Amino acid sequence: MSDAAIHLGKPLDASTLEALADFICGDDKERFPIYRSSTYLTRFFKTVGIPAVHDGSTRKWWVLDVLVALPPADTEKVILRLVDPREYRGDEAQLGLAVRSMRAILTMENLTVGFDGATPELRAGARIEIDEEKLAKPTPAANEDEFLKRRFTEELRMADLGLDAGVTEFIQARVDEAQASPRETPLATIFLLGSALEGVLLAIGVAHPKAFMSSSAAPKDKSGKTKQLPEWKLSELIDVARNVGLIELDVAKFSHVLRDFRNYIHPYEQMAHGFRPDQHTVDICWQVFRAAYSQIKTRKGNLPL
Repeated sequence: MSDAAIHLGKPLDASTLEALADFICGDDKERFPIYRSSTYLTRFFKTVGIPAVHDGSTRKWWVLDVLVALPPADTEKVILRLVDPREYRGDEAQLGLAVRSMRAILTMENLTVGFDGATPELRAGARIEIDEEKLAKPTPAANEDEFLKRRFTEELRMADLGLDAGVTEFIQARVDEAQASPRETPLATIFLLGSALEGVLLAIGVAHPKAFMSSSAAPKDKSGKTKQLPEWKLSELIDVARNVGLIELDVAKFSHVLRDFRNYIHPYEQMAHGFRPDQHTVDICWQVFRAAYSQIKTRKGNLPL
């Protein structure tokens, strides 16, 4: 036994025991190296000195009942046998799979398994660090369908963003007009939402110039100097908003889609690309604007002035 070896001093969590039961049964061939039928379950426990005889009931739940009744010292024997080279008759592929799976199971117990020569032993695992901020963030939408399924507020009050009162009035008027636009006017809705998003992002940049101007995504002129905010394009405002943490990656991605649609305000550009927007196009644009509004409203206070 090496100096790193420890012994199991307390019962394992119920979820860990259930994972061990899955390991012993071995139904998932991608995670566990050996499938054990009724007879082999009995043989396995006998090997580690536990007199448990399978009674013909559902294998997993029977194994779990056995594990729950074991004292920590016997649970340790079970764990170590499951990563013992002798259990796999020297098959390195099976042993490797067993070790990887066992380490994954024991991670949340702050435990792991290692070897002193060919003898397996229980060891203290690495300290688990939970990234609270990362966990709290929603998972970015992988595609358009997932993005459209997400739910954001329908109440779009620009005053809640804390922008300059003068520009807020005009942005709100565009949002209201977009909401009042009939279904037969998709282009009008797209242009209004694109300009409203640009107005929101520019107003935030004006209110928080330090955050925007010092961003690594801030656009530069030919001399390498950061452009003045009024010169920024919508695409640049979107990139910086993402860079400073105002919006998530998927919202930034689909904001560029809205920007592309907005650029078809030029008839020749629309004709060249054969762009004919429909209600689905409008739905995407509304989803982008609502998502950006919701995230900006929540995160704007984190920006330095």
